[in-house]
Amino acid sequence: MKKLCAVVLTLILSLSCLTAMAEGVRLGIVTPDADHGFTGESVAHARAEAEALKASGAIEDYMMAVGGEASKQIQGIDDILTWGADVIMLWPLEGDQLRNAAQTIVDEGVKLIVYDRLIENFTGLTAEIMGDNESIGNMMGEYLLKYYAEDLAAGETISYLLFIGDSSTVSKQRTQGMLDVLEASPYKDQFVLIQDGFQTDWSNAKSQEFMENWLNTADAATIADLDLIVTHDDEIVDGITTVIQNASGLDSLRLVTGVGGRRETLSLYDNIEKPDLVTYFFSPSMIRDALRLAVAAANGEQYQDQDIAGQLFLIPSIEIDKNTVADYRASQDYADRYSIDG
Repeated sequence: MKKLCAVVLTLILSLSCLTAMAEGVRLGIVTPDADHGFTGESVAHARAEAEALKASGAIEDYMMAVGGEASKQIQGIDDILTWGADVIMLWPLEGDQLRNAAQTIVDEGVKLIVYDRLIENFTGLTAEIMGDNESIGNMMGEYLLKYYAEDLAAGETISYLLFIGDSSTVSKQRTQGMLDVLEASPYKDQFVLIQDGFQTDWSNAKSQEFMENWLNTADAATIADLDLIVTHDDEIVDGITTVIQNASGLDSLRLVTGVGGRRETLSLYDNIEKPDLVTYFFSPSMIRDALRLAVAAANGEQYQDQDIAGQLFLIPSIEIDKNTVADYRASQDYADRYSIDG
């Protein structure tokens, strides 16, 4: 009788384990295509985090869909829904283009976490998470006011070019955050954008082309008056720097701004006397936070000691210039960013 009970108990425990495994979290991941460095690193971090979550038992399985066009991301969402996801982490190429697909996720009762590029005025999702782009813009504006303080106090004009990433919320927030600070200062009229912003699509090559074309078409006086180049990404900085290192007439150019904390860009500026660089930490490894949020949501848990209730979680940034770059290179943020280097 004791043996029979033991056998029955073993069967019950085995079935319970199988049931628990069968009921584990199935995680869907939708990202842009790995068509440039930041995205490529982000996709690699997402895959590494998903594998770690699976190995630890935090999720039963995951399915990734990578698409360089909205139509491919939409197809990826359809495939993941058919597969049977409990939660989907969506990094949309463009929020408006993915709106209907996101609504389908919500309508099917699957939890939805939107990462990095938001879907504006969209309700019903589980949560959003992104780097704090507005604060990055604010920090940039404050830095510019300090960097050019003597020039501004003397009544001088700061002429600048603007190289944005794309038309997404990321670029809008970074630009507006900077402008909010400048426009609230006594010197708002002394910062002069000398040409409409260049949309680079986060491309090093496009940034280089835009910079070359501007230098070839602008008059000598305008080129000589350029004080500042504002960008949304370190890879954009790299493209621009390729051009300005060999250009003449840029005697007034003193500062280039970036976003990323990318080691290649920082290394480049180790050997450049002028212009200076200031950049803001924004790491491909941040996508790991989005996946951890997704798993917490699927399990009905809190994230960062908060109930998950449709709110936006912001990932903070740090400022990096020639005075702080050594501390950054010794930091955990830097180590995490390059933790999966090949």
